Amino acid sequence: MGRSKIPVDVDRLIQLYRQGYSTRDIARVVDVSHDTVLRRLKEAGQPLRAWRLPDED
Repeated sequence: MGRSKIPVDVDRLIQLYRQGYSTRDIARVVDVSHDTVLRRLKEAGQPLRAWRLPDED
């Protein structure tokens, strides 16, 4: 038996993500883990932005 899903407003996750928020920022705003945000966005079919390390000067 698996864990039950944490209730999350997936539409809000998508809206914030499309507004440019990072998945870590979204996790803080909606008070869930970063992994939960990533998983729910993927389950919803939301294409994820490629991440990269900040440019070093």
